Amino acid sequence: MATFFEIILSAILLILGLYLLHEGSSNKSPGLAILIGGAVCFTLGVMTLVSAARSILWHRRMLRHSIPKSHLDGAAAEHNRGR
Repeated sequence: MATFFEIILSAILLILGLYLLHEGSSNKSPGLAILIGGAVCFTLGVMTLVSAARSILWHRRMLRHSIPKSHLDGAAAEHNRGR
């Protein structure tokens, strides 16, 4: 559930960061503060997305290692017996 929240938060931050960077680079608005805010939001979005991806990969690895090796061998032998 926390990983899902991280993915949603990173998507919001990435979109907001890109929007602020676009607005800050336009000629209409005074750009420095908006550019800095956009860069900060974009960077936080990327960092949050990387953290969520690492968390998902870590959980997958822990689930793979939590299954006993003998259970996997028994299931494979039982599957091959039916042929």
